[in-house]
Amino acid sequence: MQYNFDLGISDQATFVDSTSRFTVGDLLEKRARTDSDAVAVRESDRELTYAELDARVNRLANALLNRGYEPEESTFAILSENRSEFVEVMYASAKLGCLIGAQNWRLERTELVHCVETIDPDVVFVSSQHADKIEWMEDGDETDPEYVVFDDAPDEPESTVAYERLLESGASSTPLPSRRIDPEQGYVVMYTSGTTGLPKGAVLSHRAEFARAHQVILDYDLEKGDSYPSWAPMFHMGGIDWIVTTAVLGGTYYPIDGFDGERIVEVLQTAESPLSWLILFPGMLERLLDRLESASTDPADYQDIRSVGALLDLMNAERLAHITEILDAPAQNTYGSTEVGHATSGNKVPPGVEPTGSRLDKAESPFIQVKLVDEDGSRVERGESGELVVRGPTLCSGYLDNRDANRDEFEDGWFHTGDLVTWNQDGTYSYVNRRKYLIKSGGENIYPAEIETALLEHELVDDAIVVRTPDEKWGEVPRAVVGADDPDAVSKTELLELVREELANYKLPHYIQVVEPSEFPRSTTGKIVRETVEEWPLSDEDRVRNV
Repeated sequence: MQYNFDLGISDQATFVDSTSRFTVGDLLEKRARTDSDAVAVRESDRELTYAELDARVNRLANALLNRGYEPEESTFAILSENRSEFVEVMYASAKLGCLIGAQNWRLERTELVHCVETIDPDVVFVSSQHADKIEWMEDGDETDPEYVVFDDAPDEPESTVAYERLLESGASSTPLPSRRIDPEQGYVVMYTSGTTGLPKGAVLSHRAEFARAHQVILDYDLEKGDSYPSWAPMFHMGGIDWIVTTAVLGGTYYPIDGFDGERIVEVLQTAESPLSWLILFPGMLERLLDRLESASTDPADYQDIRSVGALLDLMNAERLAHITEILDAPAQNTYGSTEVGHATSGNKVPPGVEPTGSRLDKAESPFIQVKLVDEDGSRVERGESGELVVRGPTLCSGYLDNRDANRDEFEDGWFHTGDLVTWNQDGTYSYVNRRKYLIKSGGENIYPAEIETALLEHELVDDAIVVRTPDEKWGEVPRAVVGADDPDAVSKTELLELVREELANYKLPHYIQVVEPSEFPRSTTGKIVRETVEEWPLSDEDRVRNV
């Protein structure tokens, strides 16, 4: 049956298309009208209402237009710790319909230059804390951007532009008031580890960001006005996705520069509205627990928190239960990825109860379709394990300029996560392992291939394999095993420094073992059997890092 809605408009299709286009930039503008005096962003030394934030964002967007940058054509990048200017830049690029790449400041030169060159930015926004990396980017072969620095950096190149001075040159009025940005337009590029080492850039549209916001609101039982303590690096989904989610709720976004236990506890105690989610990773539990115990163990001293956690499967259950008891907040197990956002989430575990066993099981999130497949791509039955494959409106649009990865990991709208999961008889899902072997250390993904490649640069090393090793603090850490004809001649210190020169610190092996090549277990095709090496015993002499 066909329905006719006479709206008295000559071109009804165009009207519906234009009015249904709502983007991240539109969201901020709406909040500035409806909640103008509500605090949008609060740092320890400053705060911005939604009206003030919108005015600053407009000034930035108009200043960029004045400098000749094109809406929906120019590209940007940002390299910064968590701070309010990060939020401003994200909204300004959204209002212009320009794609922005959120750069991981933990990366070393080769990795960072690769990520920047992938998006080929016209402008790179850099904080003074990371201004020394401008030299790295200037040495790249593919880009020649303008650099805008947030603060006065002592050694910044003369060619850089001061951020506040740039804002002064722009008007506070809405940029491009008559232009409608397509919600399918790319909003942000977030980088995810590649199986060969170099990160891949996942492109998130405005539509996907809104879908992610709505999904976590339902999954975590969030309410209007809920705020977010953003200590996880804002270049990750745990930072960027929650800029939009918090604005949808009309809450306050708290940028926190890293895992600053003192500042986090301060926010937990002084926030004026309930907090949506306190994300935690292995490696953070003990530090947070120490800070909480020294501040107060009375739940009445802390603001309400809707839930605490992330991927609880890798966390110390006893410590986490102690934290939730102090905060009187439930723990909630979740599973997600940069490409799809939150795909599954578990029931809330009551405060003080250890999240173990069936309490870790997860159900499909409301906007996500999930299936488990075997190696042939056929669906598995309940009670069996298979690779988790997902699709839905939260999914990224694909990897930027990476045809091979798009072909390998996306199929008819489905994304292959590479994770092995069991489909339980009750319809829930239990995390098993990773089909694509990687190491999850303190919330970061580490692929062995990039460490192995660095180790093989050593002139005495013939073979190298990196495996994951359980760690009470970080969940998992890398262990490197190298093969050399004369193991005694190989310096573990040299090996560690070799990796340090190429990769970020969090990717450095915590253990190094040197053996003769003949000692490696091998498959019929000659490949080292990684799972067998995982079971090899460790000694105190093997530890090369203790962090």
